[in-house]
Amino acid sequence: MKTIILIEDDEAIRDVFFLALDPGKYEVSTFETGSVILENRLAVPDLFMLDKNIAGTDGLALCRFIKASEVYNRTPVIILSASANIKEVATAAGADDAISKPFTLKALRDIIALHITK
Repeated sequence: MKTIILIEDDEAIRDVFFLALDPGKYEVSTFETGSVILENRLAVPDLFMLDKNIAGTDGLALCRFIKASEVYNRTPVIILSASANIKEVATAAGADDAISKPFTLKALRDIIALHITK
């Protein structure tokens, strides 16, 4: 089973992940803030999904931390945002990809499948 860490402060978006992804294929752990990452309290997942705008440390800062971390740096990071220029901003922060909100369930499934090693 592939593991995904989702850092998202919007409960509705967190719920979408559980509705969109096959629970037999993906184990999704959700958190409202990135403190669990900054404190290295997580096992290394197969994928990080980070909201760009979250309370405390934002998703872009978390992405830079992950990519500089000896623990997490090989893990793909996808940034979620409603920002118009999210692809460019996410790439500049070191993210592997970005997805614009609102997104379709198919787009979510496709981007996850693209970045999780089979």
